[in-house]
Formats: sequence, C-alpha cells, structure tokens
Amino acid sequence: MKRRIQINIAGRVQGVGFRPTVYRHATAAGLAGFVTNTPAGVLVEAEGEDAALAAFSALLKAQPPVQARVETFAVSDVPLRGDTAFVIAPSQGSGDLLIGIPPDLAMCSDCARDIRDTANRRHGYAFTNCTCCGPRYTIVRALPYDRAQTSMAAFTLCPACQQEYTSPADRRFDAQPNACAACGPALRLLDKQNMPVPDVADPLAAAVDLLRQGRVLALKSLGGYHLCCDATDAAAIRRLRERKHRPTKPFAVMFPSLEQIRAHCEVSPEEEAALADPSAPIVILRRRADSALPAEISPDTHDLGAFLPYTPLHLLLLDRTGPLIMTSGNQSEEPLAVDESELTQLLGTFADFALVHNRPIVRRCDDSVLKLSGGRRILIRRARGFVPGAIPLPMRGPPVLALGGDLKNVFALTRQQQAILSPHIGNLAEFASYSFLKTAVADLARLLQIKPEIVAHDLHPDYASTQFAKEFPAHTHIAVQHHHAHIVAGMVEHNLRGPVLGIALDGMGYGTDGTLWGGEVLLADLCTFHRVAHFKAARLPGGDEATRHPVRTAWSQLVAEFGDEAEAVAAEFLPALTEIERGTLRTMIQQGVRSPWTTSAGRLFDAVAALLGFQGEVTFEGEAAIHLQMLAATAPLPPYPFELVRQRDPWVISFGPTLRAIVQDLRAGTPPAAIAGRFHRTVAAALVETCAALRMRYARHEVVLTGGVMQNDFLLDLLHTGLQARGFKVHSHALVPPNDGGIALGQAAVALAKFFT
Repeated sequence: MKRRIQINIAGRVQGVGFRPTVYRHATAAGLAGFVTNTPAGVLVEAEGEDAALAAFSALLKAQPPVQARVETFAVSDVPLRGDTAFVIAPSQGSGDLLIGIPPDLAMCSDCARDIRDTANRRHGYAFTNCTCCGPRYTIVRALPYDRAQTSMAAFTLCPACQQEYTSPADRRFDAQPNACAACGPALRLLDKQNMPVPDVADPLAAAVDLLRQGRVLALKSLGGYHLCCDATDAAAIRRLRERKHRPTKPFAVMFPSLEQIRAHCEVSPEEEAALADPSAPIVILRRRADSALPAEISPDTHDLGAFLPYTPLHLLLLDRTGPLIMTSGNQSEEPLAVDESELTQLLGTFADFALVHNRPIVRRCDDSVLKLSGGRRILIRRARGFVPGAIPLPMRGPPVLALGGDLKNVFALTRQQQAILSPHIGNLAEFASYSFLKTAVADLARLLQIKPEIVAHDLHPDYASTQFAKEFPAHTHIAVQHHHAHIVAGMVEHNLRGPVLGIALDGMGYGTDGTLWGGEVLLADLCTFHRVAHFKAARLPGGDEATRHPVRTAWSQLVAEFGDEAEAVAAEFLPALTEIERGTLRTMIQQGVRSPWTTSAGRLFDAVAALLGFQGEVTFEGEAAIHLQMLAATAPLPPYPFELVRQRDPWVISFGPTLRAIVQDLRAGTPPAAIAGRFHRTVAAALVETCAALRMRYARHEVVLTGGVMQNDFLLDLLHTGLQARGFKVHSHALVPPNDGGIALGQAAVALAKFFT
C-alpha cells in the first residue's frame, strides 16, 4: 500500500550534509518526494510502499550525518502527490536565523582517506572537505550560509568541483568550502621577515623538514594561528617556553592517531569518544608512566592535553612528523593571530617560520579544552567545535547581550529562547582582548541580526566588561552578582528554576557587601539569591599581588588563625617570606591597607599549596591549586576538622581547625600527598555537612556545583559522591565551563528573569 509521509527534523541539521544523506537513503529505498531546508530545520516528504517508508524513516533516525544533532524528529501522514522521483528542492531560507550555522567540523574519515589515497585527485590537498566536515563558523561573513557569503567566494570552482557541488548524489553536494588543488586555497612558507621563502616547491615538505630540525613554526589553522614544534624534542619545547615566557603551563599535543595517544596516555572509552567527536577538542588525559615524551610538555602535572588532527593540513603534517606541540599563536592572554598582518607579532619573537594559506579567517576561534571525570564532561574552554551552537534558555524574551567577566571572557547573545555564546575572548585587562570583545560583539550581533535590548554585566564596578556595558546603547542595563551568574548558568544547563542550593567556589567575584566573594553557598532561583553560607573571610595583602604570590595568602591565613604563633609557623613552612616581609604584610593586614576581605576558595587552596611547598610566583591562573591537586593522594583518608558557625546569617565555614591540623602534620613529617588529599576531603566534607544542615532549614534537595575550583575533578567527584550519599540531587556543568567562561549564560538568564518580574 502506498502512502506519503512528512518528516520535520530540527536541531543542528543544516550545513552538515543532511539533505544529501536523505536523498541517498530515499533513492536507495525507491521512494519519491523531496527534501528541503526550512527556517525551522529540514523538511522531508516521501511516498512509497509502507515497508520502504518505515525502513527509510528508521534508517534516517538511526543514522543521520555524524555531525548532525537531531533534537526533534516528527513523522506524520500527508496526502499522496504522485511524485515519480526524489529530489533536493530549493531551500526555504537555508541558513535561516533560527537555525544559524553549525560550528566548524573536524575532518571526516572519508576526507582523510581521500587525501591519503594516491589515486584520488585530492591526494595531499590540505583544504579537502565535504558536506560532513570542514570550516563553517570561521569562514562565513553573512547568513544564509552560502559560498558567496564566505571567505571561499574568491575561489572559483573548477569543473570537477562544480560537478560535485551541484550533484545531489555526491557527498560534496552544496559543500560551501568545496575545493581542490586546481581551484582552492594554497600554502606558502614565510620566513622571520614575513616574506616567502625562496625556491620552495613544496611548502608542506619544507615545513616538515624545519620541524624535524627543531624549529618553531607558526601554522595558520582553522580559527587562528598555532605555534608548533616537535613534541619529542625537549630542546625545541624549552625554546618555545622561553620565547612565550611560559615556564610551566602545560602544552597541548596533537597526535597523528588515536593509537599514538594510547601509547602515551590512559584513554577511557568516554575519552576516546570525545577525542573522535566532530568538535575535536583538546582532552586532558592521564599520562602513562612509560610515556617517552619529554617532561617539558607538562612539567608540574601528571596530565597531558591531547587532540587529533581536525583539518587536512594538520593530518598531512603529522603523518610525516609524528606528534607536535600545538599551542595558541598569541601573546599571553591576548587573542589569536588570524592573518599575515598579525603574524608579525609571532615571527622572530616566537616562531622561526610560518606555514600560511590564502583562505581568510573571518572569525577567530581557539581550540576547545575539556576533561572527563566520573562520567562527567568538564569544559575548560568552549570554543571551536561548540561555538556558535545555541543553548536553550528557560524563557524567551527580548534580545540580551551578556558580557561575562574580565577573566576568561566569553559573552552571550540571546534570540528568542536561545543563548549563543562567543568563543573564548581572553583577559580583558589586555587591551587587545578588550578590543577583540568590542569587535566580536558587533560581528556576532550583525551575523545573527540581533539588536540587544538588555545588557547584562557583572556587579564589579571596575571590570572592563562593566564599563563596556555602560557604554553599550540598550534600553535596559542589569548588573548580576558574579556567583549568582555562575549558579544560574548551571541551572540553565539542567533546566532548573529553583530555588536550589548553589555551591560556587572560585578565585574572586564582587559581592553585594563590597567584599570579594569566592567560597559561597547561595539559595538561588533565576531571579534572586540569598547568601546562606560562605568560607571564613581573610585579608588578601596586596590584592592581586597575593593572587600571584600564594605565600602572601598563606601568611594571611596564619595571622588570622595562629595569632602570636604565626611567626614560628611561617619561619618553618614559609621560608620564601623574610621576617621583614612578614612584618610589612602583617601591618597591611592589621590596618586593612590594600588588603581586601575575601572568602575565596581559590585563595584558600593557594594558601595550603604554599604551606606544602609551592612558594614561587604563579605564572598562569590556578597554577598553585593545580599543583595541590596533582600532589593530593586520592586514597580515602579521613578529613581534617573544620567548623560550621551557625550563630549568624550567613553561616560561616571555618577551616581554621584544618590549618592547625595541617601544621601539626607538617611538624610530624606526614607526607605532603597525604596532607593535600586530606585537605581536599575536608573541603568536600565541610560543604556536604553545610548543605545537609541547610536542607533542614530551607527544604532544598537539589545542589548546583559551579565556579573555577570545580575544574578540580578530584574535588568535584568528592562533592558529587558525598552529596548524593546524603540524598541530594547534584548538578554540575557539561555545556559551559564552570569557570568564568560560563557566567555569560547565567547573566543572560538572570536578566530575562528580572525583566519579567
């Protein structure tokens, strides 16, 4: 019996090869009808025998293109039309604003085979792609996403590529970046003076030779430049560290294959799936003890950030070189370099040569970074492969621009019931990053045709993002407390409206009382919050100087908890501070001179790290806390004592007893690993006990875990386990980072909630 069905499919279904896939499945099943893009997604109508329709529908639902993300798949019957063939019909608003465009997609296995196949016309071609893979977000100038509106517009398709582009049966049908060596982008090798290296017939082969010689190469990638060198060459890695003034922060390593990653790292099935995902993020893995890679890659951790080649150019390089250090091509905390004019800041300073191409990068986009723990995904940086994927909001409303924070800045724009987050912008204290923020806001708003009516920003009056917000023309400006934004971001991810108990642990954020918060338990809903508990406040002598020098934070904690005994303890365990320095800092603490109060969890971790030996200057954010986590024994040691002071509102969680016990253990010669492990368990136990007591008061059973400290997967696992054992439903981040890279999502939701109250 013949019938006709209509299938409406929504999600990430445009620009990922969905229509050619439908066409191939339908023609193979002998069906007639059509497939088209619509403003809402993809529309399919097919007619034929019942069995063929059922098989077609099941196959399409079970095996969409690998890069597609199907959110709804609705099948209904419609009247027969008597079609005799199946066609790809003209789009009804392809690339419509409701759909947007997909993120950049990692090279697919079919294209990898093409460039490795000596008989294929794309053998060795560094810009091979198809409808299932390749650049999207980083090359589009305007919507709809058509070739004429991308940076590929300057490259006229040759007859062979044109045939692929217009043939519905071809996997390169309607692939906007389609090209080959005869008609597409090409490579060049540049020297330190940003000039072409003479007499180079094969720039790729010459670049491989340079890398083998230990040179540092600037590589024009998908969303900006990488700096790369041989990951097996310790001397080359040391040179790159010296040039970037990056003494200890780990470098990421790109490996040619999953097999090579396994040779150097422990890889779980979940981590393997993340590495092979079309987003192709850097995945932080446990390094194998028998790995032969130099310790210089990650001197102070047991981890290694690994990822796979996500463009043909990467694959062609690594097939010949083996693993390469692949780090962002920028000055520290500044935006990625994206073109040859910005390349001048890299050449001669960081890189010896540059391998570039002539396809313009329209939009900067750094590599994404994540790790997996306890079956949970922790995003450290959300960028390439994820941006500009939309995140559903709990309500729709007028368009919002949420400007995030000043560190790890990411902004968000909302459209109806979606939030679109920008890629990583950087530290707004750097002028280049602040300029990038301003241009990126204007660019993304133009691309998505969004005119913000509400601007949400951090409560801190001195943030650069706050200043930008005040200057931005909009009907309404809403200040959102930092930790409330953190917690609401987690609520949005899990579709919670609250109130919930939110645990926000981070470095510092401006509080409603004018002090610096950072160890917070809030009772929060989307619109409001009540501070119900926090870590005991301590002075931060020198402000940002204390953040850079953990011994200052440790000394402040000792002065607060040990009184007259502090001198003797510091003389034993803080040798980096001289007696004169201690005296000066004590005066600052006692008089409150350049010594703001803070409840920061991050600074508490810094203090303990200093007591256990980390007494140098912090060279990257979170370095001391990472050191403490790497040191910590994960064995189930008992927690130290702590105190929950309930005589005031909000309650105070005091780790004074913890610090006294740590000093006793240090004097007793207890191994630092055991002390670090017990400290982590103490923080978790204190927060679990606090939430359990607060539940008696507020009858809340759901807890959201957030803040930069939640990147510490050891602590995060302890909190999940401890809270779940006490009957709580526990939520942590998976769609946005727990650090400040996620707060724009929370700011946007709070702004919409406040707008409707």
